[in-house]
Amino acid sequence: MGSSVRLALAASLCLIAAAARGETRTVEVSASVPGTGRTPEQARREALQRARDEAVIQAGGVRVAAQQLRLRSEEAGGAVRDGFSSLVETSTEGHIVEEQATYRTRLENDVPIYEVSLTAVVELEDGVPDPGFTLDLAAETGTRTLRDGEPLALSVTTSRRCYLTLIHIGADGTLERLLPSPLAPEIVLDAGPAVRVPSKASGLLIRARVSEGREREREGILAVATLDPVTFTPDRGGTDELAAQGGAGDGFTALNRWLLRIPVARRAQALWEYEIAR
Repeated sequence: MGSSVRLALAASLCLIAAAARGETRTVEVSASVPGTGRTPEQARREALQRARDEAVIQAGGVRVAAQQLRLRSEEAGGAVRDGFSSLVETSTEGHIVEEQATYRTRLENDVPIYEVSLTAVVELEDGVPDPGFTLDLAAETGTRTLRDGEPLALSVTTSRRCYLTLIHIGADGTLERLLPSPLAPEIVLDAGPAVRVPSKASGLLIRARVSEGREREREGILAVATLDPVTFTPDRGGTDELAAQGGAGDGFTALNRWLLRIPVARRAQALWEYEIAR
């Protein structure tokens, strides 16, 4: 998505019925990735994600189910840039809520090895997901390939009456909340037939955009459905809590903090990936 859909949202998201906070654990982990076939940026990002996954494993002591989105985009001249974003969950719903990473590079048989040391605060949330609460996403047109400037509309199906939040995941892993918005302050879906989002009546138009200097990019839309209504109120900083605050890592932890406020049995998530080409 380009700047045409970046909405000035001065809000933070919270449930009317606040979720109980779980146990918090601090862990220190490390991970490394060889630089073969990757740019230094790609290698560091992949090492960080491996460390994040390991942090949740160590904190929870349980099997991790990691929903990962790897995004590849071609640069001018044939170079490839990778964006990476991941939602890490365990059977206890562990989420990283704070993290501090340090990086170093070493050579091993003339191959650069990119290492990251991560100190992560992981919050564990009790509860069991509701198997009867499901959420499905698809493009209204049935395709996963869009042209630069083409409007984006999703077909959303849910098994329960719920309230919907849509978050854009950029090619570089940064996050941006698309809905609710000033034009569509509350998105309520009924169980049953698929619904077009955003609706034509809302007047909101979301266009797919390729970043300047690139021919194509892969991005994603994360949908979070909740059984309870959500209320947006300005935080003390007057900023959007789900907006990336300086990079993908900040957006990642902000998203996890927000998810922890929603009881695990009262939310459902779905991820839809797509490609934008000029």
